Amino acid sequence: MRWVPLALMMLIGAGSLLFDLTLASRLPSDADWAEAAGALRARGQAGDAVQVWPPWAERARLFVDALPLVLEEDLAQADYLGVQRLWILSLPRAPRFAAPDDALRSRGATPAAEAQRFGALSLRAWDLHPAPLAADLTRATEDHEVDYLPRRCLRLAIGSRFAARGAGRTLHLRAGVIGERAYDADRPAVEVQAFADGAPAGVLEIPRTERDGTGWRRLEVALPALPATSAPEAFDSVRDFVFAVSSADASRPFCLAAWTTR
Repeated sequence: MRWVPLALMMLIGAGSLLFDLTLASRLPSDADWAEAAGALRARGQAGDAVQVWPPWAERARLFVDALPLVLEEDLAQADYLGVQRLWILSLPRAPRFAAPDDALRSRGATPAAEAQRFGALSLRAWDLHPAPLAADLTRATEDHEVDYLPRRCLRLAIGSRFAARGAGRTLHLRAGVIGERAYDADRPAVEVQAFADGAPAGVLEIPRTERDGTGWRRLEVALPALPATSAPEAFDSVRDFVFAVSSADASRPFCLAAWTTR
């Protein structure tokens, strides 16, 4: 029995050595990345984006240059604003890899083609079938780090207001504190009040982030139809939106994304 601990240690050591020796064969080479990037250049089109899976494989940024690259962690809930077809560039041989198929199907996505293999990489296109975009209200052009992920959002000062115009049936609101200040202890929540044509439409509260993936808060609001001669015209009417950001602590950097769908 005295040899049992030693035998277990030897077994663990052998397993670790085997893992290290085979790791290179399970991760993509530069040639694999280059071939996958070439396929995206040849087959990509307007309305496409590339999701790397797992999202920690940021080496893709060095090679994928033909399409927007996104690094979402929750594929079932990710917004993918303006994306019609999503290319999943995955590392199926990576340690603890979990296939993204179930998460994508849960949001109504369907495969657009069979997967292609490029060494240790797999590439497959998925049709997302998103609700038609009516208006991108914030029209953000920069990414900001919120809860350790890049988010396309408009930076606003806490205590300010932002106004925009657009049609649509549903208002989608996203917001979060930028960078490490999101984790400051004992900080009060930030509140975003949304108004449509002067009437309150909803309130989004952003509490201190707890490193649980909820730093990017979301709110969906069904907008009431405006008076019109027919229902379609009522929903297509242009509305005036106002977003008011408030908190007892206005020193934190903050950003907001808002859009409507039909």
